[in-house]
Amino acid sequence: MNIKKHKTNRKKTIMRKRFRLAAFIAAFLAIALTVSQYFKFVSETVYEESVSHLTEVFHQSDNMLRELANKNLTYLHMWGEYLKDTSSEDEIRDYIEKAQEDAGFLYFYFLSADGDYKMVSGEAGYLGLQENFENKIQQGNDVITNAVVPGKSQMLVFVSPKAHGTYQDFEYDAIAIAYENADIVNVLDISAFNGNAKSYVVHPDGRVVVDHSLESWGTAYNFLGVLREHSDMSEKEILELSEKFKEGHTDAMLVNLDGSNYYLVYEKSDIQDWVFLGLVKADIVNASMNSLQLSTLLLVGAVVFCIAAFLISLIVQKGRINLKKKDTEILYRDELFQKLSMNVDDVFLMLDAKTYKADYVSPNVEKLLGITAEQIRKDICILGKLHSGTSEAPEKSYLERIQVHEQQEGDFEYVHQKTGEQRWFHNVAMCSEVNGKKKYILVMSDRTSDRKMNQALSEAVRAAETASRAKSTFLSNMSHDIRTPMNAIIGFTTLAVSNIDNQKRVRDYLGKILSSSNHLLSLINDILDMSRIESGRIQLEETEVSLSDVLHDLKTIISGQIHAKQLELYMDAMDVTNEDVYCDKTRLNQVLLNLLSNAVKFTPAGGTISVRLKQYPGTRKGSELYEIRVKDNGIGMSQEFVQKIFSPFERERTSTVSRTQGTGLGMAITKNIVNMMGGTIEVQTEQGKGTEFIVCLPFRIQPEHHHTEKIAELEGLKALVVDDDFNTCDSVTKMLVKVGMRSEWTLSGKEAVLRARQSLELGDAFHAYIIDWRLPDMNGIEVTRQIRSLGDDTPIIILTAYDWSDIEAEARAAGVTAFCAKPLFMSDIRETLMTAIGRMQAEAEEAVLPAAGSDFRGRCILLVEDNELNSEIAVEILKEYGFLVDTAENGAEAVEKVKNSAPGDYDLVLMDVQMPVMNGYEATKQIRALDEPALAKITILAMTANAFDEDRKRALECGMNGFLSKPIVIEELICALQNNLKNL
Repeated sequence: MNIKKHKTNRKKTIMRKRFRLAAFIAAFLAIALTVSQYFKFVSETVYEESVSHLTEVFHQSDNMLRELANKNLTYLHMWGEYLKDTSSEDEIRDYIEKAQEDAGFLYFYFLSADGDYKMVSGEAGYLGLQENFENKIQQGNDVITNAVVPGKSQMLVFVSPKAHGTYQDFEYDAIAIAYENADIVNVLDISAFNGNAKSYVVHPDGRVVVDHSLESWGTAYNFLGVLREHSDMSEKEILELSEKFKEGHTDAMLVNLDGSNYYLVYEKSDIQDWVFLGLVKADIVNASMNSLQLSTLLLVGAVVFCIAAFLISLIVQKGRINLKKKDTEILYRDELFQKLSMNVDDVFLMLDAKTYKADYVSPNVEKLLGITAEQIRKDICILGKLHSGTSEAPEKSYLERIQVHEQQEGDFEYVHQKTGEQRWFHNVAMCSEVNGKKKYILVMSDRTSDRKMNQALSEAVRAAETASRAKSTFLSNMSHDIRTPMNAIIGFTTLAVSNIDNQKRVRDYLGKILSSSNHLLSLINDILDMSRIESGRIQLEETEVSLSDVLHDLKTIISGQIHAKQLELYMDAMDVTNEDVYCDKTRLNQVLLNLLSNAVKFTPAGGTISVRLKQYPGTRKGSELYEIRVKDNGIGMSQEFVQKIFSPFERERTSTVSRTQGTGLGMAITKNIVNMMGGTIEVQTEQGKGTEFIVCLPFRIQPEHHHTEKIAELEGLKALVVDDDFNTCDSVTKMLVKVGMRSEWTLSGKEAVLRARQSLELGDAFHAYIIDWRLPDMNGIEVTRQIRSLGDDTPIIILTAYDWSDIEAEARAAGVTAFCAKPLFMSDIRETLMTAIGRMQAEAEEAVLPAAGSDFRGRCILLVEDNELNSEIAVEILKEYGFLVDTAENGAEAVEKVKNSAPGDYDLVLMDVQMPVMNGYEATKQIRALDEPALAKITILAMTANAFDEDRKRALECGMNGFLSKPIVIEELICALQNNLKNL
């Protein structure tokens, strides 16, 4: 029994051991299978996570390269615009050096289409460009390519054909900047893997553009060649990879290079046909995951050799812990993403690829788009408002074209559904697989603020560049407007010296010099007042103005230029019954002189310029409309330039105009002044045929100077007008009728002689002849001779647009009674007719100092002036009027002289403002603070070249009694002295 029982127990023990062994083996196999599946799962997960991570890293690197390319091409376009407007080599060199400092490129080239170059320093050579460079340049396309220069390392060159021209006699078709390969590599360096990531930028056929390879491989020229030499890939696999490059795929794969596994990530770059490649050792990417795998393997081995059940329990427990940890991480990640998304300007959406239902919508969608997340989940077609298309759900059509691991980008405008604000978004659409399901991910980035900031920056840059160019242009060409009256002053001064014994001519020249000097002063005031004109703060000062004086003075000022260029100038006034008006004479002169100066500049020798003034009925009572036409038959302008002729600093870029000096401000100022006067200005032009400016201005008339009454001595008398211009004949005839005469006219000198003969024979003789000097068949002097040969002693008036001083002797000898200058106004015809019939003296009054109006003898003035020449002139003028004059050289000396004088010693103080030691303002304040009341109240008048309104105000605030601007006008000085001394 015991033996049987023992055997039974032994059998049970053996069976129990076998069962335990079988259970252990089964558990071991189950664990082994589980571990195998686990390792497979981990490997797949590692691969997917690594590829996703690498794709993002190298995508960022590709973005850096794209941003670098866009930035450099933008710089080139901007520099190209600058080079178009700049011809100075020094300015170009300084500009490029500054640009190199800012942008950081290595070299700057002026390139011809065949690859020859010249650098700013003058160095020339040939760039070994690897693209079909010449065709792309001729097509006007930007180029980014490799280049090789002997003796230098391989470079990446950015080329823009937007600029072309000549630099140091080298004609270039494009401009370019270059970087060494090492510089580009530094931009693409990937810090995520401690510098162990390598990258290439290649063409689809494998040619390397940018090389960031392993040092052991040397310089790579073709990436496919690297694979053939260092990998175990077959030729078929390499060719398949090349085809993917050409088709623009984005993907990743594992390759074995020199016995080591590498992740190869590639994607189509936005730059030309380039492909961006990334290589990272698998061990480096998977380092953390490999450590986890090793730990797990050791742990499983230990448990297998200890207790299978415990191992299984431990694995289950660990799985639970990991799952909980992952759930916690997902919870934290979701919370973090929710918080971040509410504080960024990016909207995130995930759509199911089959149903297009929104699986996820970021919570900031309502803030950025004005659409709630619930609206998008209920009706995906609402996204159609974000994308252009004609289908019911346009977002579907473009998403269907995106393959897995691909993405599309684009920009679009969008109106916020709640605020109505116009906004700009950058849209990135990606396709991905999540748990085996195809998903579309949309990232819409709000770029409104960036766009507005870029626009503001661009406008600021353009404004700064325009201001800089304007300043340089204005300063270099300032002499243009000043030379016109200066030429007249110098010319007539020279003539006056040459004819010093001819008192009549000298008097005439001095009058013209005075007129030109006054205009020069107005120009200087305009230059000093430029900021006021541009800001619109300038005020018009209406005074009594004679349009006859304006046009005659204008002719005097411009005559020097007209004769110098051998031009013909015609000036006419038609239907002008109100020549005395109220307007700002300085501004009117500025407008007319700007137009005339331009006509002279752009009309070649032998050309013709005409100025015609015509009066039209005004739209308001007491105001008339005056049309002024300035016409030339010069080079004309293109219609494109006419659109911007009134913009500041604009000048047409032609070979003829470029040689003509000018600031480019004249037309802008002219337009500004005309607008302030309430008028209009138009331009009619055609290239090669000339230009006509038409200015229409409303002026208030002076009714008290409206002299249209008839002249009793001339009433009923007959006159003959002889001029080859019908408009002049018609205008003069109307004027003669208004003074009471009967008038006839003819266009021919021969017919005028015939009519004179007939009038004598018929007993109805003419009582006055008005004959143009230059007639087509015979000149006015010859017509005069033939009329005088008939025994006719009727007054003959020569009408001319030119200076008659050279022909006066001959004309008088022929029998000419008087001269009258064009343009002819009513006041001119009245005065000339009265002179011709003996009612007025023909001799012009001498230019004398204005009458004092009172006796100034015994009056003492203290003149405070630091400039000896100005002091001498003022002393001589004051002495002519009987003043006693004492002088002081600065404000401190003036204060001492007044302080030490007795009341009544000085009747008045003429105080300069800008002086050394003490200026006039401070000196006035100290005089007003004197203890003696009589001395403190002495009359003080300011004398200064600072003639702005704020200067007048400051003079009065410091205690001065009046203000005189330099240069001193004698009439104004004496008038001011009379007004201030009459009560003393």
